Amino acid sequence: MTKALELTSQITDQICQQLMNGIPLTRICQSKELPSLATVHRWIAKHPDFAKQILQARRVGTQYYLDKMIDELETVSAKDVGIVKEKLHHYRWLASKLLPSLYGDKQEVVQDTKVTITWQQPDMKVVDGEIVKDL
Repeated sequence: MTKALELTSQITDQICQQLMNGIPLTRICQSKELPSLATVHRWIAKHPDFAKQILQARRVGTQYYLDKMIDELETVSAKDVGIVKEKLHHYRWLASKLLPSLYGDKQEVVQDTKVTITWQQPDMKVVDGEIVKDL
């Protein structure tokens, strides 16, 4: 029976450092000295602080992809334009999801709804057992 791998600050730092360098989590978890992807996902679900660190590292790593996008644009050849265009589309999408405040579509919801309900009760009086409107 093997001993279960425990979440440590050293493992957290290694994973986060690589995420900040733009390395995908799936590739990071293929390393023999780091936990499997399933283990990291369990830790993310179990430890909110770890989940926040992973998310923050991914956000920083998104900047790597944006820098990579600039490099690819500057060095693209005519025959590779289609491939680079597709890559750029995915990099922009990633940035819009991980950094929506900087790179996301502006979403503004303005609700200008005012509902006013009024009613009037006509003046009435009872005369000889019948209800009569008071004019």
